[in-house]
Amino acid sequence: MSTPLRFADRLIEESGGEVEWHPASDGFQALLPEEIRKELELPDRLVTIRDGTAADEERNTFPVGFGTALLERATRMAMQRGRTAAVRMPPVTRKKQVGSDLARHYEALNATFQAGGMQEGFCDYWIWSFTTAAEADERREGQYHVCVSSNRVECPGLVPLILGQAPDFEELQPEADDRPGKDLGALYLVAADRALRRLRQELPEFAQGVARRHGRDIRSIKAYFEDLRREMEEEIHRHSLEGEALQIRREKQAQLSREESRKLSLLDEKYRLRVTIRPWALLLARLPVNYCELLVKRRKSERRIGAVYNLLSKRFEPLACEACGADSYKLGFCDRKLHLLCADCLSRCGGRGLRDCPRCSGGRPPSRLAEVIERVDLEDKGA
Repeated sequence: MSTPLRFADRLIEESGGEVEWHPASDGFQALLPEEIRKELELPDRLVTIRDGTAADEERNTFPVGFGTALLERATRMAMQRGRTAAVRMPPVTRKKQVGSDLARHYEALNATFQAGGMQEGFCDYWIWSFTTAAEADERREGQYHVCVSSNRVECPGLVPLILGQAPDFEELQPEADDRPGKDLGALYLVAADRALRRLRQELPEFAQGVARRHGRDIRSIKAYFEDLRREMEEEIHRHSLEGEALQIRREKQAQLSREESRKLSLLDEKYRLRVTIRPWALLLARLPVNYCELLVKRRKSERRIGAVYNLLSKRFEPLACEACGADSYKLGFCDRKLHLLCADCLSRCGGRGLRDCPRCSGGRPPSRLAEVIERVDLEDKGA
């Protein structure tokens, strides 16, 4: 059974339709709700959907292979609707104390820390699925899965583990007071930030190809109009044109320049790089963890911070920089209030106190999507 055929089967069933497979498993008969029939642009509610790409002469039989119109419409429908799900992993008992793993995961840059108390519990992890598109004279599409914990840090190693094992977890029905509410917006900002950063890492090759083709077409247009102007100039000298005849040729030369500028402007629009990113699915996974307390000491100051050991990945989560929100296993701390800083923020201030610490100076993680986009753009430009 092909992937498009399985996709169509699942989409129709999850949308309230009924599916009956053919004995040969090369297709199925589907009874569609009227709304779904319209979205898939099918002529009747009772249709046969089969594997392949070639059109079938049999009435109300439609192929759903790669490149078919039906698959494109089904994909668009799935993306517009989006999907959410929630699962809960069964409890896991950790026999060994996790404090011994601290030094393996965290590096203290300018302080010391030691493990304190530990408590078993559960933590929520959100896998955001994003679709992306980079478009100029051609289009490149992609998909990213970003796992963000309720502590607002990314845990990329959990994505394959959760997606691989989630079908075996029990379905979770969060209570009304158990929903993230406004926190979901903050989690989305973290997920969008990480997805944008990954997209930026993959764009240079695409952008270089666009710039190369843009430059080629610019040179071609300029050469074309330069040849026309040269031919007209040669005609003027060959016939020793003067007066009104010369004025007519000069006006034609000016028209050529204006037409050249117009075509170059159209090229700029054709090769303008446009990037879109949008979430289309969300999975909540409630996983067993160990909550650990870290006692941080720097000079004469002390502070207690929380760390989370995930019992599925068997790793500690990164901690979030309190100045910029970046995920970090390298932990720095300012002198005045022991704000937790990533290596980059620590290097900018030296960890020397109120005036130098970016968090003490008012720096905070992005609170709006526009700030996320701005920060990623600045980093991309090396600012």
